[in-house]
Amino acid sequence: MVRLNLTTEQLNAVNLGRAMRRRLTKECDRAAKRALNKDRDVYLDSLISGDSGVGKSYVIEKTLNDKGVLYVKITGTVSLYGLMGNLMLLHASKPKGQRMVIFLDDCDFLFESANINILKHMTATQSKDRKFEYTKKIRESDFTDAQAAVLDQYTKEGQHGLEIPCDEFVFVIASNMVLPNEQTIKTMSESQQRKAQHLLAIRGRFNPFDFALNKHEKWGWLYDVAINDDALSSLPDEQDRLYLLDFVWQNWDRMKETSVRTIQKMAYEIIEDPDYFKDNWELDYLI
Repeated sequence: MVRLNLTTEQLNAVNLGRAMRRRLTKECDRAAKRALNKDRDVYLDSLISGDSGVGKSYVIEKTLNDKGVLYVKITGTVSLYGLMGNLMLLHASKPKGQRMVIFLDDCDFLFESANINILKHMTATQSKDRKFEYTKKIRESDFTDAQAAVLDQYTKEGQHGLEIPCDEFVFVIASNMVLPNEQTIKTMSESQQRKAQHLLAIRGRFNPFDFALNKHEKWGWLYDVAINDDALSSLPDEQDRLYLLDFVWQNWDRMKETSVRTIQKMAYEIIEDPDYFKDNWELDYLI
């Protein structure tokens, strides 16, 4: 391959993307510190919203692991009942007094109007008020055997539903959806504002970190992930990586998708078909 050097414009993009990733890491650090600080009674959970496919989850998990924080990741494929069962089992099985992070990745069903009050109670700022409270009728058959075995600890005799204490959970929510703030609500119609007020109330319970990346920032972000965090570890030659990233830069507006997963798949094309990988890129990843 032809040897490549970054242009001045690309170097500036790398600096922009790296700065955004550092901001995300800093917010994850703060969440980790809140989980480790057992003396702090006032909570502020983390809401991380922004572009998909840039590795938000990777940064969050890497930071929590580096800090030695006890955490569990729950993905958006889970239902409200699934989340309920998981929280119940986690609370019952973890050591008493041990704080842990619950990383909710793309669990956007919690922002639906029917679940707003549940989310409000989960993320109350005072520990005595933090609980997962479900007031409708439940059946033991809705849970796994392990979850059903601890169900009695969280139900009240003669009452529907259950209540799970959340005072030892610190929530980190990652979402592609940015919740409205006071400025964006002002631009909405009156009917839209009424609906958005609930989401604004939720946003106020979190330490929100919103980011929407422009082309240069996102390419720089991908570059930082690819070169410094081993997203392209399958390509040992740095010039191969630079060639790939430069191709993405040059064809950005024609790319079907610009994500960490995309550049990883493009890297495998180089390995699997070294003579025709560029032709394959043209067919598979460009419009």
